Amino acid sequence: MVLGAWLCSDIVSLFGSTLSSLAVPWMVLNLTHNTVATGIVSAVQLGMLVVANLLCGPLIDELGPTRISITCDCISAVFIALVPVLWFAHLFSIPLLIGVVAVVGAMRGPSNNAKDILSPSIAALSKQPMERITGLSSTTSHLAGTIGSALGGVIVGLVGGPYALALTSLALVFGACMIGFIVRPALLCDSSAIASLNKAEQADESGGESSGSQASVQSEQARSMNLVSQLGSHIRSYARNVGEGWEVLLTIPVILGYALIPAVTNMIDVAWTDVLTPAWVLDQHLGSASLGLLFASLSLPALMGSTIATIIAERLPRFPVLVIGYLLVGFPRYIVMALNAPIPVIIAVIAIGGFGSGFLNPIFGAVMYERIPVKARGKVISLTSAITWGLMPLGSLIGGFSSHLLGLHLTLTILGSIYLVVTLLPIFIPALHRIERPQRRAIIGDGDAAEVEL
Repeated sequence: MVLGAWLCSDIVSLFGSTLSSLAVPWMVLNLTHNTVATGIVSAVQLGMLVVANLLCGPLIDELGPTRISITCDCISAVFIALVPVLWFAHLFSIPLLIGVVAVVGAMRGPSNNAKDILSPSIAALSKQPMERITGLSSTTSHLAGTIGSALGGVIVGLVGGPYALALTSLALVFGACMIGFIVRPALLCDSSAIASLNKAEQADESGGESSGSQASVQSEQARSMNLVSQLGSHIRSYARNVGEGWEVLLTIPVILGYALIPAVTNMIDVAWTDVLTPAWVLDQHLGSASLGLLFASLSLPALMGSTIATIIAERLPRFPVLVIGYLLVGFPRYIVMALNAPIPVIIAVIAIGGFGSGFLNPIFGAVMYERIPVKARGKVISLTSAITWGLMPLGSLIGGFSSHLLGLHLTLTILGSIYLVVTLLPIFIPALHRIERPQRRAIIGDGDAAEVEL
């Protein structure tokens, strides 16, 4: 029951995020007919998400993941609900929407991280292997994104962008209730799960009622001072870890290369998702259902490709699969849209690319864990994540301004060509060829088994 509630919370939250990612650009474009405004709105939300991801660690450690998840989802729900209210009252404006998405972006990062941090506790409580828990979470998230893309387009078409956001708000509230009324009480009542929760959260639950009011005030003051101290410590620790991570990363060119390439492709993909595709759909005089169909034709085959990769990837040569997958998912979909190809052709090209993209992340993940030293994995993996996400807000701005200044079709052609050049780089850089599985032999000593690369 707890596992189901946790997964359900993740599913409805992602469904709400997918619905809002369709509704907001569609609403801005219909209201302003300006891709620059659409790009700015998207960039603000993504920028706040990236910043919040960097800073939310000490808050989650201090207050506990369940509190952060519930609080952030509820705050997001309130601010998202303001959009249909302001629209109904004829008080809606783009500056107000920018303020709303800024708050929602800042809340989304900590909420998602908090749910992920609950994974070990859920595994302990449900007595399931960790791999099964993360696998279930990944599969249900892909399904929620696919369903959200397809159904979201229909919803936006039926009720309009502002009122579709009301469903996003309800989804977030429902997810918060799943965590608050099922997951949190079960974790706090289970002795094995309590140990994995934050100490402050456990102390607050066990000692809050028995202390007097004066002790409670002192406890709150102590926690506030501790939070400030934790934040300062986290900033210093983060700066130190970044430096150490760079030192290790620069000694592994293959990891650095495969962090920089997705940084550029993710930037271009955000422009395609948040600005260029909604603008193209409007330019073709199509409805929001077509927008959802285009997104779903990418995400559903990606889910299929990822599932197949999980089963057979270990028997495939990595480098050719990676290059082919990248070539399929990038350049073709930009060019067919730039040429105004028929919708069935575009959907087929996007679907083929989505299937190819499903093989990329399993390969990237395996290469990172094989090449990065165990003691440096946390530093280097967090750094590579920051690199691959860091340019995404810029992608929204590039999509908005370039399509406004150069035209939609020329922008699609230019970005598709850049995508092609970037994804061809591994062929011409020898250091990026070294992604095949290293040969290993087992060494037994002092009763323990270890593996070394030959």
